[in-house]
Amino acid sequence: MSPVPAASPSSPLQDGGEGDDELGDDDDSLSRDDEDEDDEGEDEEPRLKYQRLGGSVPSLLSSDAASCLTVAERIIALGTHDGTVHLLDFQGNQVREFRAHTATVNEVSIDSNGEFVGSCSDDGTVVISSLYTDEKEKFDYQRPMKAVALDPEYSHKTSRQFVAGGLAGQLLFISKGWLGYREQVLHSGEGTVHVVKWRTSLIAWANDAGVKIYDTASYQRITFIERVPHSSLLRPQLVWQDDTVLIIGWADYIKIAVVKTRGWDGMKGTLGPGAKYVEILSVFQTDYYVSGLAPYGDALVVLAYLPDKEDGQTDSERGSAFPRQQGHAQRPEVRIVTFKNEELATDALSIHGYEHYKAKDYVLAHAPFTGSSIAGGQWAAGDEPLYYIVSPKDVVLAKPRDADDHVKWLLQHGFHEKALAVVEEGKARTELLEEVGSRYLDHLLLERQYAQAAALCPKLLRGSAPAWERWVFHFAHLRQLPSLAPHIPTSNPQLRDTVYEVVLNALVTNPAYHEQLVTTIKAWPSNIYAVPTIISAIQLQISTGSKSPMLKEALAELYVRDKQYERALTIYVELQKPYLFDFIQQHNLYSAIHNKVVPLMRLDGKQAVQLLVNQSNRIEAFEVVSQLQTGEPDENLRKYLHLYLHGLFEKDPNAGKEYHGLQVELYADYEPRLLLPFLRSSHHYSLDKAYDVCTKRGLTRERVFILGRMGNSREALALIVNKLQDMQQAVSFVQSQADEELWEELINQSMHNPEMVGSLLENTVGHIDPLHVVNKVPAGISIPRLRDRLVKIITDYRTETSLRAGCNDILKADCVDLLVRYYDEARHAIRVGGSEFNAGEHAQARANGGEPLIANGASTSQGRKGGSKGGRIPNNIGGSGRCCICFDPIALQKVAVVAFFCTHAYHETCLNDTSGIASSEQETPSGPLKSGSRTNNTVSGAGEINGDSSNPAPLCCILCTTAASTKQKAEANWFERTAPMASITSPGWGSGDIT
Repeated sequence: MSPVPAASPSSPLQDGGEGDDELGDDDDSLSRDDEDEDDEGEDEEPRLKYQRLGGSVPSLLSSDAASCLTVAERIIALGTHDGTVHLLDFQGNQVREFRAHTATVNEVSIDSNGEFVGSCSDDGTVVISSLYTDEKEKFDYQRPMKAVALDPEYSHKTSRQFVAGGLAGQLLFISKGWLGYREQVLHSGEGTVHVVKWRTSLIAWANDAGVKIYDTASYQRITFIERVPHSSLLRPQLVWQDDTVLIIGWADYIKIAVVKTRGWDGMKGTLGPGAKYVEILSVFQTDYYVSGLAPYGDALVVLAYLPDKEDGQTDSERGSAFPRQQGHAQRPEVRIVTFKNEELATDALSIHGYEHYKAKDYVLAHAPFTGSSIAGGQWAAGDEPLYYIVSPKDVVLAKPRDADDHVKWLLQHGFHEKALAVVEEGKARTELLEEVGSRYLDHLLLERQYAQAAALCPKLLRGSAPAWERWVFHFAHLRQLPSLAPHIPTSNPQLRDTVYEVVLNALVTNPAYHEQLVTTIKAWPSNIYAVPTIISAIQLQISTGSKSPMLKEALAELYVRDKQYERALTIYVELQKPYLFDFIQQHNLYSAIHNKVVPLMRLDGKQAVQLLVNQSNRIEAFEVVSQLQTGEPDENLRKYLHLYLHGLFEKDPNAGKEYHGLQVELYADYEPRLLLPFLRSSHHYSLDKAYDVCTKRGLTRERVFILGRMGNSREALALIVNKLQDMQQAVSFVQSQADEELWEELINQSMHNPEMVGSLLENTVGHIDPLHVVNKVPAGISIPRLRDRLVKIITDYRTETSLRAGCNDILKADCVDLLVRYYDEARHAIRVGGSEFNAGEHAQARANGGEPLIANGASTSQGRKGGSKGGRIPNNIGGSGRCCICFDPIALQKVAVVAFFCTHAYHETCLNDTSGIASSEQETPSGPLKSGSRTNNTVSGAGEINGDSSNPAPLCCILCTTAASTKQKAEANWFERTAPMASITSPGWGSGDIT
């Protein structure tokens, strides 16, 4: 239960200024009279918040005093002691006023539609006025009137019903008829009518005897509830919670009455169906006087007046509801209690002049719900309940605390995390997030919980760039930027570059955060801060003696972002970063690694070797070898040198030929199995030095090869026989040397070893005579498995003899077959044009002046000659029946024809003129004859085929030879197409001439 602060006497509220300030904004605060309240009660959150009603209220009450107040749905009616009824809006601004009375206004009533307002006064009058028309009714009863209530449906009914009562002791029911208003006394004779409340058809009133309820629907009084003791000087309080529940407060008692409807029960003789009765739901006594009542959900809001409880005070003194000493009254309290008198909250109010007020000077009014009468009731769903605490000089508005108030209360009591949760759930205004975040962060920083505060910044500050920048500099002031750095946004929002530079500089200057510096540089884009500025800061830090590897790595990362890749490479090499090779390849930094061979090898020898071998055209072998051989001997570097030279040799055997002598040693030391292939492939090493290396390391096979290359075959053979004892290799070696004397040497050196003799017998079949070997074997020597080996020798010999005979037979048969095919091909005729010789066409050709026609119907020779001079050349000359040079028909008389197997044909004169070969003719009875055979692009005359050496040199087909020559120049290794030349000797493709 939290005390509510009081307004100071000199506050603007007292002077009629701004009146909508919350009570908590004043300087002086209220304190509970119960100073023994424990700390737990102080931590309980209030249910209501309080605010003085502003607008016109302060100025109105500065010259007058409030006596009563009623709240409708759209308006507030305030009655004062000078007899005026002021109509206010909910902000306290005066809308209208009625100067209807000349004395204190005791009660104001408004119908459910808010169209009529009725008031009663000590001057004995009741005035009912329309809010929207000039309609006004005034009733004078000559005695002070204390209570009035309009029919909730007053504006809808023509009867204009209302009830009123006062010191006369009568409760009057007034209604309008044909002849005017008439009065009906509902009750009288039991003292002053203090209060009356009308709800639906039920009218409840209180007089000196107690509380009664009348049902206008049945015109019957339903119940009587006796008053409590010691209440003669206290005004009773009646409030309808809903259509059936009536709350009664009188002195220090509260009763809850429920109006119920009976059912018919003929056996018990009860009233008929529909009859109403009242049942008391709850009764409890309080330790205070009830100055006002209002519903609060399933609980009650009670305006409590605290009596004086000093020792020796009598009941009559307590019942007077006056302070025992003038000017010493206690503050009024607003308490929220359940129907079982369980207290939920208590707030003490600072009312102006509370020290001089009595219980009857306070009034509690509340806003009714939609459709209700002014008798009170619950608020509608979604409507905010409002409570008005009225004193003669003050009107205080109380309303339930909302989520924003809940957040503020949580912040005031240090529950920052709960406040943040409420805002994040959307229950409070989002504008509060900044305030909650600021106060939460201040609290965490005050508690030195820097990491937690930094982690909450993204959630609390979100997209506010000014807020981020403000807190970054706050963390910088506390020297806690490393805690905040991982959470600073780089976009949405993006801060000023100065902010990011401040953060990075803070990480640079503290060696403990250099690793975080690298992470931050990698995470942040380089366009949000000035990279050269941070580079300068790191260089300065390094120059002062900082040797932190992480700081150097950070510098390298900045070099990369500034596109200074070679500088970054130097640092990566120094730090031996595993991604160095990818970095070199990505940025094409091969030219920058000339002097970095050793560090690269130490980082990853295999990748370095692969890189250097692939880039051998940029990084020469002498650079790599010189760096790997410089300095103190290092076994690892020597091995890397071997791997490099081996890879280089596989890529290009001549690339590092000057180091082949060194490679012999390296192969011998690290991969002897590869030495022999290397010795066979290379010719750029010293045989003597290589032999010495192999001798020192006992590499016999390599020595054999080197001796063989040196020409010392006998010594090499001796190594094979005596050291290796590998007869098969010895035989292969002797065979490769092509030296007959070595066979004798092999036989002689093998004779002293029986096993070698046996192996010699097995492996020399086909090379030397086995009988010769057997004759060389010394007498008495024991040869293992001699019998089996002799059988094998004989079998192999027979097999070899059989294979040779078979091969000879196959060779002979192939030769005969090829000769037959050649002969058949040579006897074939060569088609040079036309289908058959046509004698008629030949005769016609002679009749036409000796110009023959082509057998296939082509144009005449004369026309063709014209075509050859100025027209196009035929696409396919071969087999066309024309000379391939002059394009005339070949069937001309007394002209020898030369034809080739490629189907190209020439006049001999044309061919001789073109090739420069003299014509050589043979006279036959039928005319000149020229035949030839083409072999390998040459044509031999018939005389040469017959063995006549007097014939001219072979001729070639000019077209085929020219085409083949051109194609050979354009495409290497293409085969040449040729055709043999044959001589045609008769018109019928026989032995005669073609004329």
